[in-house]
Order: sequence, then C-alpha cells, then structure tokens
Amino acid sequence: MRKTYDSPTIRVTYDPRKCIHAKRCVEGSPDVFKPGERPWVQPENADADALAATIARCPTGSLRFERLDGGPAEAVPTEIVLSLQKDGPLYVRGPVPMVDAAGNRWEDAGHRYALCRCGGSGNKPYCDNTHLTMGFEG
Repeated sequence: MRKTYDSPTIRVTYDPRKCIHAKRCVEGSPDVFKPGERPWVQPENADADALAATIARCPTGSLRFERLDGGPAEAVPTEIVLSLQKDGPLYVRGPVPMVDAAGNRWEDAGHRYALCRCGGSGNKPYCDNTHLTMGFEG
C-alpha cells in the first residue's frame, strides 16, 4: 500500500512495508523527510532534482518518485549490484527481476529492494528488520 506525497514538481510514493529505516532519505533531504511530523514526507521543501537523487539512494525501493515537471524519471541501473549488509539484508540494485520458486514474478519489486536473510521477516521475501530483534549474525 503505497502512500503518495505531491509537490508541483515531483510525486513521492512510499511503501511502509518495505522500509527498514536505512535513513538515507532523512540524511539526504532532512527538510523533506521528517519522521516526527505528519505528513512525514514534504516534497515541496526541496528542489526536484535534489530530491530525486536522494530517493534514488533508498536501498529498499520503499521510496520512489515520478517527475511532474518533465524532469527525468529514475534511471534503471544497467549494472547489477548485490550488497550483503552485516547481520542484515541483501540489498539488490539493478535490472534483476524477482521471481519465486513457482516462477511467479514479483511486479512490485522494482529495481531496488532489500531481501531477508534471517528467515524471520513477516514480509518475506523483503526484509522488515526482524534480524535486529532476533540476534541474526551473517
């Protein structure tokens, strides 16, 4: 269930089920991403280019954007990058379709997502930070 936040120049969507609070949004655009406020996403507080660059750094894909001003859409990386996080998820970035064992394609995966490695996620195959409470090491 994606939530939508609009400014005149950019639409930001947020899927709370995929967010693991990596904080790249808050660190990259603190005037836009304000966890203690409602709404917590305030896209009117930043230039669309700068905000798009911040959103593109979200490792889970929980944040996405659509330009409303004719600016460029987020480019799908041509390079595939898999990044193991110490005691945490596997970050996937690039043109990697997610397909389950039965051959079903996960259309909502996009080209940035965090996969559970601990086995405890309540949102499998995505990470939900359960590894933090179960003492997962890996």
